[in-house]
Amino acid sequence: MTSEPEFLETVENWAKLYFFQSLTNFFNSLKQSDLSLLQTYALTYLFFKGPIKISDLCQHMMVSPAAGSQMVDRLEKLEMVARIADPNDRRVRKVMVLEKGERFVQERFTLSQLWLSEIPTNITPEQETQITNVLSILIQSSGQDKQKHKE
Repeated sequence: MTSEPEFLETVENWAKLYFFQSLTNFFNSLKQSDLSLLQTYALTYLFFKGPIKISDLCQHMMVSPAAGSQMVDRLEKLEMVARIADPNDRRVRKVMVLEKGERFVQERFTLSQLWLSEIPTNITPEQETQITNVLSILIQSSGQDKQKHKE
């Protein structure tokens, strides 16, 4: 039986590897785009949380309303987001991701995960099942399975 410190160290080492590899691929893919890191983060946040008010986006990203509005303007010009009226209060404007923005975010996810296909193919079907079960348990225990995920 594995001790708790050994278990946590193993999970931490996997998380570090996953983070480093995915982030490296993500940044490499971002170099080939027209968006800054902050714009990409805003778009990704909207992808998962939107449509939301610009003020909520600014608060989450810790940027001024002027900076947030400028960022949304840029994404709007690129046809990645649109400002829409809130159906509950027509005076309130929200930002929603458009199809082009969704494609951009999905492509970044795909490109950031390419390294996973390089995991050695000598893992047995039984090991694949074990890994799937363990990762499912970790996802469920962290509460992340309740988050809105788009595939």
